[in-house]
Amino acid sequence: MFARDIPICAAVVALALAAPAYSAEEGETFVVEAAYAAVSAGDVDAAVDMLTEDAVFAVVPAPGRMGAPALAGKEAIRGWWAGTYKDNGRVEVSDLKLDGGRATFTCLYYGDHFETLGISPAEFDGTAILRDGKIRVLVWSYTEAYEPKLKAAFAKAAN
Repeated sequence: MFARDIPICAAVVALALAAPAYSAEEGETFVVEAAYAAVSAGDVDAAVDMLTEDAVFAVVPAPGRMGAPALAGKEAIRGWWAGTYKDNGRVEVSDLKLDGGRATFTCLYYGDHFETLGISPAEFDGTAILRDGKIRVLVWSYTEAYEPKLKAAFAKAAN
């Protein structure tokens, strides 16, 4: 973990403790899966509708194009998801565990950027804090096995 990521983690913990209960109905699509299906289809507006007004999104460690350790609010996240669509981004969610208003999952991200680097799909551990069936906090962290591949690919690309 990088020092700049500590405030993000503290914010996620605080929001996680305050999250009200949420449980998926039988057969209901997990809201994170639904949001990324909408992004992949080019319907970023539908994806943004699945966010709370005060939503926060972070990738740890934050990629350069994010421009900050986290994105706060629907409009900032809309811009990120528009970039995901332009990157031909697609997400596969697995190992989903819902516990009240908290969800953990593993996800694979397929996109042109990672394909160009030769390290697709990107592998993430995800955490979502949900409120009233919408995403309040979404944090993706590269898996321990994947992060060295990413760093090596960036180092190779820089040379």
